[in-house]
Formats: sequence, C-alpha cells, structure tokens
Amino acid sequence: QEAIRVGVTMLNASGEFHKGQVLFNITYVNGQVYLNDFPMKSGVAHITCQTIILENRSLDNLLDQQHLGTVSVRIMVHEWPLASTSDLQLIVIQEEVTEIDGKQVQQEEVTEIDILVKDLRVLRHSNYTVPLKESMLYSMPRDNDVLFTLPNLSGKDTQDPLQTTSQYLIQQVETTVDEETLPGKLPETPLREEPPSSYKVMCQWVEDLRKRLCRFWFQSLPILFSFMEVVVVGIVGAALIIKVLKVILPSCENK
Repeated sequence: QEAIRVGVTMLNASGEFHKGQVLFNITYVNGQVYLNDFPMKSGVAHITCQTIILENRSLDNLLDQQHLGTVSVRIMVHEWPLASTSDLQLIVIQEEVTEIDGKQVQQEEVTEIDILVKDLRVLRHSNYTVPLKESMLYSMPRDNDVLFTLPNLSGKDTQDPLQTTSQYLIQQVETTVDEETLPGKLPETPLREEPPSSYKVMCQWVEDLRKRLCRFWFQSLPILFSFMEVVVVGIVGAALIIKVLKVILPSCENK
C-alpha cells in the first residue's frame, strides 16, 4: 500500500492561487489494484470521489488546513508482461487530478508507482515523480476514459460498478424532489431502482478466463516447441545415420 500526495495549484474564492495536496491510497492485493479501496481495471479511468485535501493558504510551507473534498482524478493502470514463459509483469500506476470541489486545478508532476509482480506476489515496488506532460497518462486521449462516480471512500460497502467500456457513466438513480400528493393518491414519480445486471458478472468471468488461457498457452507453447524440436532432430538424425551406414556397410546378397 502506498499513501501518495499529489501536489496541485488551486484558485480560492478571492481569485488567488495557492498550493495544495490531494491524498490517495494505492493498494495492490492478489492481482487487484485499488484506489481508496475501490477496485481498478487496466486502462484509464476518470473517477469522482471523496478524499482528504491539504491546503496551504499561508506564506510558509506548512499545510495548515485539512478537509474532505470531492475530487475528479484520472488514473491509469497499465500491465506489461515481462516474460512469455512466466507470470512476471510490471504494473505502472499514474494519476492526474483535474478538479477539486467542482473547480479546475493545475498539476505539474505525476506520481508514478511501479510494482514488479510474479505469481501475484510483489517482488519490488517504487514510486517517483515525472512531469505531467512527459507522462504516459497525459498522452492518452481523454475520450477513452472510463467514467465512475463513487458515493463514498470505501468500495467495499457498495456494489462494484465496474464497466468494461467507456460509454457507460455510473449514476446514482434516486428521487430528489419531494412531491406533494393529494389525499388518497400516490406520488406521480415512482421510486426507481436499478435492476441487478449479469453483464458485469459475465465481463468479469470472460476477463478471468482470458487471463487463465493466456497463462496456459504461455506455459504450454515452450513445451510443445521443445517436443517438436526433439522429433524433427530425431527423424533427421536417424535418416543421416542410416544413410551413412548404407555407404560404409553396403548390403550383400547370400550365395
């Protein structure tokens, strides 16, 4: 688990710029990356959630104000397989804060987290900062971001709103206007409820199956190629030995 602080420049109500930091918890457990306990998928996601914000409104470098605010952040999770014959892979995580409490902010550096994993075990992890405009996240188009809106900090107490395409925006469907009804009549606006969908379950199942098939082929193909090599070398070698024996020891008929 890494507790990272993203430095941003914010604009206050009086029109003055001041520095601030946004706190995130990045966690990797059993092959799954979490942002503030919310599971992430490979790719770029645009998430709106609540997290802790530290603001510096004084002239010195001490952060004297801390509050819980609504933050919009782009986060990238990219997985690179480093070897075809093993489960060794590198997971790269980058994040960019775009808004705080509905106001745009500026960010100059991105905190990059690198996790080296083998067989779901963390071998090594590190984090460092890179300029935003030189980061991989900055070069990725925003139109392909997967959009999420989280109701709270913890994703463990809510249903998992994972989507696999960028065309779905998670929304909390609820009635927010109180209606005055006549005696003996029901409100005209019914309470709506999202029906349970098996689409996300099927997508997760297919994704897990794809990973298992890839792992199976990566482990099986070297063995298959080695077997084919032994067979080809054996056949060619046997043919050459028989040819040499026929030249050295020609067959002769019995008298």
